[in-house]
Amino acid sequence: MHTSDEVYHQVIWDPRLDPERFVMGIAERGAPPKRVALPDFVPGGEIPWHRVLFFEADGEIVWDRASHVDRLRETAAGERPEPPPPVLAVPPTHRTAVAWIPPHELWPPLQHIRRAHDRQIHRWPPHVNVLFGFVPEDDFPRAAPLVASALAGVPAFRARLEGVHWFGHREDATVWIDPAAAGEEPWARLRGALESRFPLCGGHSKGYTPHLSLGRSHDPHRLAADAEALLGTMTTRVTELVLLSRRGEEPMRVRAVVRLGTGDVRWAPD
Repeated sequence: MHTSDEVYHQVIWDPRLDPERFVMGIAERGAPPKRVALPDFVPGGEIPWHRVLFFEADGEIVWDRASHVDRLRETAAGERPEPPPPVLAVPPTHRTAVAWIPPHELWPPLQHIRRAHDRQIHRWPPHVNVLFGFVPEDDFPRAAPLVASALAGVPAFRARLEGVHWFGHREDATVWIDPAAAGEEPWARLRGALESRFPLCGGHSKGYTPHLSLGRSHDPHRLAADAEALLGTMTTRVTELVLLSRRGEEPMRVRAVVRLGTGDVRWAPD
């Protein structure tokens, strides 16, 4: 069991702990223990260490001489709250995105379908948007460190592309393959981590459905059946996201690549 002076000095010097959230119980002759805010206690003053009876943090006893409680290292009581992550509150544009691009070995069947049904094939590579729109490209130098800090806390994960679905529009439908067939949780973590850094880029609709668009059709049932027969199940690992932007009339191009789990940033040459 630690001594009272060891506990006191740990609270004072441990950067995780907030001394303002601690109270000490001091023995008083013939009276109940006196409660003293820890920052007001003076080591080496009138009160010797043996008169310190307990330490309390956030209403929880973390050290008690009489009952031999010694759990300061085992509890979150008294810890400083995590500071909110830095944010970039810049209005989004539809000329940029943070997305996942599948590895090139998966492209042939995807592009085969897109060539026939996706008018955006020359503007977008096959992709899964995580944030669209995103901040303007001029803000990418400020945005990249925030994307890096967000993705450093999300490990790479295995994705299964399986199942073809569609979003209905007024006259036709967008047909897409599901990249989250193995589970939506990793995609939701990516989305949430990025939304916390870019609060204006999350969109106004509730929920997030990761999807890889294959094209638009007036007969989505038939296209979905044909696409599912051609694509089957594809598995891969999601190890990085890209920052995309479109300049003028050119297609969306990769400007930076950010690794999951590390936050390493690799800028693409112009």
